[in-house]
Amino acid sequence: MKISELANLVGVAPSTIRYYESKGLLPKSSRNSNGYRQYEHSSIEQIKMIKFAQSLGFSLEEIPTLKTPENNLDHTVVIERLQQKQNEANALITQLQKKSQRIGSLITQLNSSWSNGQCLTQKQMSDLLNEGQF
Repeated sequence: MKISELANLVGVAPSTIRYYESKGLLPKSSRNSNGYRQYEHSSIEQIKMIKFAQSLGFSLEEIPTLKTPENNLDHTVVIERLQQKQNEANALITQLQKKSQRIGSLITQLNSSWSNGQCLTQKQMSDLLNEGQF
């Protein structure tokens, strides 16, 4: 199949496919007599796997490190890297929960002050700034 057909099937731009090929994420395509790239149906699954790995937080540079020299997935490495990605996601969730709590607290404080027609006092502002520890 031509690059445009492959791109349509997997929902990426042809330039993305050429980029994956240049980085060794996809094998070099063959060329037909008029010079157009020709791809095998296996390219569909390879691109889907690349996109899936990216959705889990893997960079394009990390993806080749998940494979053995024989181009098979290294199960031990995959599990280790997935555990690391899960830890990173959990840390991000914790960070976002703290941020959400701080925002909720600020909303409550501002609503309370503003409903009384007042701005935050200097002490309240100082407490907020000290609490944040940017």
